[in-house]
Amino acid sequence: MENSDKLQQSISPIHWKRSDPAPEEEMQAYWKKLRNFYRTGEIFHAPQKPASSALLSLLDDSPSPYPFSMGNSAEKTTIELEEKAPFYLVDFLLTQHQKENRKSFKIQLATLIKGLNRLMHIDDKNSDIETLKGDYDFANELIAFDKMVDMVPQDASEKLSDSRLSRLTDIIDILQKGLVHFNKQEGVIGIEKELKTLIEKEFLFKKALLVEAKNDAFDQIQNLFNEQVQSFTSLMKAYRIAQLEIEGEYNEAIHNDYFEHFTWYRLLQDELNLFPPIVLLVTQAYLFDHLTSLSHLLASNKPIKIVVLNQEHITAPHEQLSWEDASHQFRQEIATLGIAHRNVYTFQSSMLDPTFTYQGLDNCFKSTAPGICHLSVPKENKLSNTSHFLISKAANASRYFPGILYDPAKYSEWGGRFDLSENIQSEEKWPIFTLKANTSDNKDFITEVAFTYADYKAIFPEKTEELMIIPAEYDTEHLIPLSEYLEADEANLYGKIPFIWLIDENQNLHKAAVPNVWVVSCQERLDFWSFLQELGGLNSYHAKMALEQKDQLLEEQKAKMDAEREQINAKAQEEAIAQAAERLVLALLNDENHI
Repeated sequence: MENSDKLQQSISPIHWKRSDPAPEEEMQAYWKKLRNFYRTGEIFHAPQKPASSALLSLLDDSPSPYPFSMGNSAEKTTIELEEKAPFYLVDFLLTQHQKENRKSFKIQLATLIKGLNRLMHIDDKNSDIETLKGDYDFANELIAFDKMVDMVPQDASEKLSDSRLSRLTDIIDILQKGLVHFNKQEGVIGIEKELKTLIEKEFLFKKALLVEAKNDAFDQIQNLFNEQVQSFTSLMKAYRIAQLEIEGEYNEAIHNDYFEHFTWYRLLQDELNLFPPIVLLVTQAYLFDHLTSLSHLLASNKPIKIVVLNQEHITAPHEQLSWEDASHQFRQEIATLGIAHRNVYTFQSSMLDPTFTYQGLDNCFKSTAPGICHLSVPKENKLSNTSHFLISKAANASRYFPGILYDPAKYSEWGGRFDLSENIQSEEKWPIFTLKANTSDNKDFITEVAFTYADYKAIFPEKTEELMIIPAEYDTEHLIPLSEYLEADEANLYGKIPFIWLIDENQNLHKAAVPNVWVVSCQERLDFWSFLQELGGLNSYHAKMALEQKDQLLEEQKAKMDAEREQINAKAQEEAIAQAAERLVLALLNDENHI
């Protein structure tokens, strides 16, 4: 369990040192070097004091939900947020799937076996009606007892035919084997060798068929699926035939041909829900090395579940590319690969909320569609003074690892299949917080700040070394917040340098200049988040355009109504003037007549 003191952010006041500006010549020389730093990332002054993102403490507004408990008091399982947590989640959910979804089915299998045996051996239906009802009272909805008893032969003339006797014997054998199988095995787990080594000493997947991946794991798991689904289809075929036999509705002329060509594609939704989960556990690196076979698997529409574990907390630089080329590359997103296939249940979580992660995995295993679950997994000893929970929260807030849920079975309309609600301030481009500090001249400093991808990267010491802390005397209006820099037009950025806030171990606040390579990576994350928002109906461009068009139409209608009203008023005014003039003329004429 993580130490609780890791979760506590300092409550000491934050100080921000202000200073008079440096002499003009010195200022210009410094800023010339600073602009070179922005272009190249080359730091030009002495080593800096260790510092980290000043905004991290702003995220720590709620206690960690870990340890997280699953199950009831009798079978309680508790997990911490650590690198083996996903394995315990998958193991627990497989067990739950076995207990909840298939308990009643095993009872039904046993019931059918008894029913078929009685069909083959009962001689006096009248004496056995009550016995049958007593035996199967708990499954009245499954068996029509009167029909079953009516089928029981009473004498030699009603003996079962050889074909029917053979069919019933075969069906009983298949059902018995299926019952044994359902009691023994919870599912099939394919696992990458690297991950299997990680859990060798753990008591996991003891009731599942655990298979180490060799060669291409995605092809291998498909072969395992084909084997498993073939035997399962035989079981479900026997199950259906047994029901028809007991209900007295099996017609050899019709059903023999139907069941001869029966495949797993004919299985109903409820029947597929009984199929033991086929799960493949791989790392992100392995998946990216086998994209073609992954795509073939997802396109096959086979209900295979892929759980991808990702310990890459910051995007690693490509060793064979220059820093500038690497910075302009778009990051491959596993979730969008799943969504692009349209039929794939897609789930992504930084494991910030264990309930959300649990539910996402559970729904994936229950889905009859292919599934891909991408989880950010803590890396041991990555940051000794920061909790895994806070890192997960920062990954979510910075849009580096957003929570994503796409369920193709949820709605027929595309937009209704998405859920981004588990993200921090999901309607915003970046989450907005209030940063407070005391200045060196004893004034309160309060400003609104955006938690960007750069603020997330600044959590990691090896990344903060790429930033340059700006001494107070060189701070000018040309140093602007990174979030504003990302929003500004190119024409307004000449001479500007973006910065983020850092804080050192003495609670001193600093502005740190951000190099161009960081800016580009933030633009890429923002673009990805905007893409997700559009899919999820948040800040939708089309919705905004429709609203603008509606507002414009209302304005046009209002203008038209105002013009019509003015015309009516003008006409009424003219008529009133004419009537007044007419009355005046009549009055004058009357006066003349009196004279």
